[in-house]
Amino acid sequence: MIWKLILAVLAGLAIGAVLGALVWRWMARRQERARVAARHHEVMNSLEVLSRALLQGQVESSEASIRMAVLLDCLPADVDPKVDLAAIHQLAEACDDFDRGEARQRLTPAERNRQDLARLELEAQQNPAVLAAAGRLQEVLGQWRARLSG
Repeated sequence: MIWKLILAVLAGLAIGAVLGALVWRWMARRQERARVAARHHEVMNSLEVLSRALLQGQVESSEASIRMAVLLDCLPADVDPKVDLAAIHQLAEACDDFDRGEARQRLTPAERNRQDLARLELEAQQNPAVLAAAGRLQEVLGQWRARLSG
């Protein structure tokens, strides 16, 4: 009789442990989904601010493209609706050859001026396509936000 009681208690503990582990995993996944949704929300906000600033001429297209390309890479590849933002990525990649930060500070004034002129020429060539892509981005951000948060 006592063995049956011990066996029942052990079975109850085992079932409780399994249920506890399942609840723990469910809560961890839920928290991870909430963290990912919050990160996507911040990315969307940053993309909205950058694209609006670019369209209003408040930021150079090279700077905006570099930042937006990084942010766009933080979003899932299956974000829908699909929109052509290749111009943003192309300008960002083209700007990889220019020095930034401390490397830029180490340049001589003549080298810095040469890079600035090359960047301005590149921006002038690609600016219409980048502005069009920023406009398309503005149009879909609301839809992306709704799909990624829901």
